[in-house]
Amino acid sequence: MRGYGLVTAALVGGALLLFGVAEWAALPLLTDPVPAMRGAGVVAAFLGLGLLIADVFLPVPSSVVMVAHGALFGLVPGAALSLLGGVSATLLAFALGRRGRGIVERVTTPSQRSAADRLLTRWGPWVVVSTRAVPVLAETVAVVAGTSSMRWSVLICAGAAGTAVPALLYAAAGAGADTAMSMLLAVGVALAFSGLLAIAGARLRRSSPLP
Repeated sequence: MRGYGLVTAALVGGALLLFGVAEWAALPLLTDPVPAMRGAGVVAAFLGLGLLIADVFLPVPSSVVMVAHGALFGLVPGAALSLLGGVSATLLAFALGRRGRGIVERVTTPSQRSAADRLLTRWGPWVVVSTRAVPVLAETVAVVAGTSSMRWSVLICAGAAGTAVPALLYAAAGAGADTAMSMLLAVGVALAFSGLLAIAGARLRRSSPLP
């Protein structure tokens, strides 16, 4: 699976580089989008959605955007906006993976692609669900999943399932008490949720006779 490792490393490395550039440039919309969203009125809903989708390409602090959704629009509307943005980002990353199949074919062998496709088709949805709350990994996994034969409908369900809990947690943090402590608590619970899913998936895979 060396070829897939290179693709994954390139995606993660590129994302981390963009994070570094954004921090160095101190772009307000990418480092702290909350003031812009608070001053945008109703347009803040579209700005938040756009930022969550742009997270596929840019180092957007998606958790901060989701908390702002809760603070500006309330628990249920805020969570719904974040869910829509997260699923849309998953679809965009998956589409990029589909478009990038040619690159994967150049760095992998047919046997590697066949083995990876079987693995991703069976366990890919679970990995998508368990990484949606994890920065960088969320987009990377969705892109790699797009190189497999995973169906779009499966990807949508996995993206929604993995985004729903973090979206609700962050919206609750924003709607209830928009403080640094509530933000940290929401981040911790969301990451713990992802970790539990990853552990459960690993145990299921070990107990399965199939790849």
